[in-house]
Amino acid sequence: MFKPTPNPPVTPSVEIIDPRIADRALSHYNLGPDAGSKAAPKTVLHGHLPDPRNQEDALVNVYSILQSAAATAYEHADNQTGSNRKVAMGVVHLIELAQLRMDSVLDGQAAGASG
Repeated sequence: MFKPTPNPPVTPSVEIIDPRIADRALSHYNLGPDAGSKAAPKTVLHGHLPDPRNQEDALVNVYSILQSAAATAYEHADNQTGSNRKVAMGVVHLIELAQLRMDSVLDGQAAGASG
């Protein structure tokens, strides 16, 4: 009988892991023994986003991002079946709810600015 993979070696050739490397990897992913006491680092994308001049510009930027996310989620949902499609459509629905909320905020600001 032919096996595509060989049997594992009889004697393990496990190398000793340097504890400094392990500590560095665990602290990078916030997985150390005191992981619960520290807050997870936040990813900041300020360098990748345009600097909004006012709150309305920021809301319009967020709305544009939501439109892109909705298109991506909907395209993904079209390629799924069963429960995976339901989950993807749930994401689409949540994004659409966020878009509706953004519409109401933008409409409220437009009404406040004109009146």
